[in-house]
Amino acid sequence: MNFQPQQTAPPPPGGGETTLPSQPPPGSAPPAGPPGGGSTTLLMMLLFVPLIAFMFFSSRSQQKKQKDMESKLKKGDRVVTQSGLIGKLVEPVEGRHARIEIAPGVKVQILRSSIAGLDAEEAAKSKDEPALADKK
Repeated sequence: MNFQPQQTAPPPPGGGETTLPSQPPPGSAPPAGPPGGGSTTLLMMLLFVPLIAFMFFSSRSQQKKQKDMESKLKKGDRVVTQSGLIGKLVEPVEGRHARIEIAPGVKVQILRSSIAGLDAEEAAKSKDEPALADKK
């Protein structure tokens, strides 16, 4: 067995005697709460409501952007997944799944929602193509 000595705290300053707070006389009203207790709750509500509304509308706009991007994808697009895989879209996106080719002959099936967007190089090429066609 391992015995440890008990530690004792030194007495508080003032002789070591403690006094209990005095009790209110029976039949009197309970002590009032902190002043402005209701206004503190109102202030907290005024701070949190806009924050929650901002988070709600922000997530809705992200979902809308994702849906728009998914609707614009077509067969042959070079896409990037959320995990960082880059591949060519083999089949049009239908239902919950999509098939991409990450290497010659290597096709994988992924969730449609895991497509982060077009590859940066592919997006740059698609923006430059109309400009190149105008120059010819």
